[in-house]
Amino acid sequence: MPQTEFTIFLAIVTILLLTFSAGILLFFIQYRKYKLKHMKEKLLLNEQHAKELLFSQIEIQQQTMQYIGREIHDSVGQKLTLASLYNQQLSHTNNYPDLHPQLTAIGNIINESLTELRNLSKSLTSDNPGDLQVLLQKECEQVNLTDICKAALTMDVEHIPIPQLYKNVILRIVQEFIQNSLKHSGCTQISIQMSKAAAGTMIMITDNGKGFDTTNSEKAQFGMGLINMKRRAAAIGALITLHSTPGTGTTLQLTIPQYT
Repeated sequence: MPQTEFTIFLAIVTILLLTFSAGILLFFIQYRKYKLKHMKEKLLLNEQHAKELLFSQIEIQQQTMQYIGREIHDSVGQKLTLASLYNQQLSHTNNYPDLHPQLTAIGNIINESLTELRNLSKSLTSDNPGDLQVLLQKECEQVNLTDICKAALTMDVEHIPIPQLYKNVILRIVQEFIQNSLKHSGCTQISIQMSKAAAGTMIMITDNGKGFDTTNSEKAQFGMGLINMKRRAAAIGALITLHSTPGTGTTLQLTIPQYT
């Protein structure tokens, strides 16, 4: 084979090999892109499925609470009403004058219980919980009635819209924090700050209690409570973080994404 023909043959073989190698390389690149795209789509589908399951759990919880609320109103409420009427009859007949102070006290307890049950039933059966700001303010007022701790709500804007479906979830998270603070931290002040951020809505709750070691949170006062709060936050796609050290109090930050 002449030198020229051999050179041409060698060049053709080289070009073919390079083309084949490039084709294989391109195939692997495209395959990897497809695989990554498929994995991303699968991950998004799994996240969407998990979110739908969480929303279903929220709806089931709300339906359960509404059922409990109706039972409280229809069953327990009626029994307490009858007990109050019987107690009033005993007081009016005055057959037992020595027991009048005790009967009056029993009547007061029953009436207070009825009021609390009605309020509880109303909160459980309400489909429209109202403005979140109003609900949080009521929580602060409930805390202030204890005369043990003072709570205050501050906002950087007058109104921050939150979808109805998420209000109860956010409220339960705030209530969980407050209850844990009152029971375990020995705090005298609780601050709730609600603000508008680029990422959505931020709610920061702080107490001035004794704090705890977050590295051992499973055994600390917020162990199970934090698990519940994280589960609720995940249901609405919110991010929750808890900061605390012994002697410095505890701060919970809840970031709720911007909903359209």
